[in-house]
Parts: sequence; structure tokens; C-alpha cells
Amino acid sequence: MMSDDSNGAGEEEEGPLSSTTLVHVLDILDRRPVGQEIQGLTEPSFYLVRSRIMDEEEIEQGSGISIESGKLGAISEIRFKDLSQASQGELADAIFRSISSDPDRHLKFYNSAGPMSLKFHSFQLLPGVGNSKALQMVKARGGNGWSTFEQVDEACSIESAKLLAERYAKEMEDPSQTPSLLEILVRSQQ
Repeated sequence: MMSDDSNGAGEEEEGPLSSTTLVHVLDILDRRPVGQEIQGLTEPSFYLVRSRIMDEEEIEQGSGISIESGKLGAISEIRFKDLSQASQGELADAIFRSISSDPDRHLKFYNSAGPMSLKFHSFQLLPGVGNSKALQMVKARGGNGWSTFEQVDEACSIESAKLLAERYAKEMEDPSQTPSLLEILVRSQQ
């Protein structure tokens, strides 16, 4: 029996949340019968989670909490449909802040995106980008690519980090979206 318990703990350490270093607080909820819990977004892997608050000081909506701080209890995944309205509203902003703090990992999409078929380009996975805009983006990228989101924004007249954040949020809302940029760009790198 004991070996099963230790085995379960080992599996938990290797799970999808094992690389989590920070949780962005999306909402703080009262927990019955006592206490509070947060709904959050993990960094760097962008999983939706919830956790009991162990130390209520300095925890507010929009803040980031280090896993090492001891302010949170056990972290568990939560589905998008189980998020509060406040969490759903804060999600795209939290993703955008995370993308802005680690742009190199997410800029890869704009530098390596290619055609998915004869009539569909990877850029068209982004909200509001159609065929003609995708072709314009490919032409603007050239052979060198971009080194900052600002260069992408200027060359293509888009808000590149915001569009990527919206796509990630859409994939969290509907996990059947394929291909999943979350899986390709974010979670596979962990």
C-alpha cells in the first residue's frame, strides 16, 4: 500500500503543473465553509487552475504569486466553463501580460508560421486575420523574421501579442480547436 501512495506522489510531480513557477490571479472567491480560493493562470505553461489561499496578504486580482511563496495550497486544474465571470474577463489580459514578459517564446509563431494547406496559412489561426492579411504578413516577414512584437505590429498593422493572447484564450475555452498553438508553442516547450 505504501508504495502506491509514494508512486502517486511521484506521478503528480511529473504532471502538467510540475513546471509551474507563478500563478496569475484571475479572481478571488469565498470558499465555504471558511477561507478563500483563487482561480488563476499558471506560468509558463498556461493552465487554468484553482488553489486555496493560505496567506491572504498581498493577494489581489491581477497579481502574480510565486509557487515557492507558500501563499497557496495545492493547485488543481479547472475547466474554462467553471471559471467565474471575473476570471473569464481577466484571462486574455493575464495571458497578454505573460506573453509580454517572455516575448521570445511566443514570437517564434510569427517567425516560423507557414502554410497549413494550399489555401490556409497558420497566420489565419489568429482572430481577424484572413487570407489577404496572412499574405501581407508573410511578405512583410521576409527571410529575416522579427525580433520584437513591436516590429510585427509596425510591419503588419496588427497587435500581435494581443492576437496571440486571444487565440490562447479561445483554445482554453474550446480545447477542440486544432491545431492548438498552446500545445505547439507553450506546453511542448516545458
